[in-house]
Amino acid sequence: MRLFEALGLDLRIFLAQLVNFSILIFVLWHFVYKPVFKILEERRLKIAKGIEDSDEAEKRLIQASEEKQALISEAKKEANEIIEDAKKRAEIKYQEIVDKSKADIRLVIDDEKAKIVIERNNAFSEIRAEAAQIISLALEKILPERVGKEEDAKIIAKTLAELK
Repeated sequence: MRLFEALGLDLRIFLAQLVNFSILIFVLWHFVYKPVFKILEERRLKIAKGIEDSDEAEKRLIQASEEKQALISEAKKEANEIIEDAKKRAEIKYQEIVDKSKADIRLVIDDEKAKIVIERNNAFSEIRAEAAQIISLALEKILPERVGKEEDAKIIAKTLAELK
């Protein structure tokens, strides 16, 4: 106690101040520091979560961009395949049309050739008949005596056959 008196301190006042300081620390700690620290901790957690969310959103954005590029690439590939398939089908259809046209033209040509052969045969038959008549008339004028119509026809047919 003398030590306190030597220093100029009153022990009762010192103890009262110590109790008051302890109460003040207790009140401040309990009602001010804890809520402030709690608010600061919540804010720190929110900031950390915001940074994590931001990083995750950036990763998802990069992933979405990569997926978009992959989809675009796949769509271009499919479009090229569709175009190539359409070109092939068009070429096949074109070839079918050309082949059908050629077949139709061949049919028309063959049909016309057959008609020409028939007309030529008819023309030859008509020419033979007219030639037979002309020869018959010429023979009548040249040969006063006739052998007979049947024999004339045989001679004319034989002569025409030799001309063929």
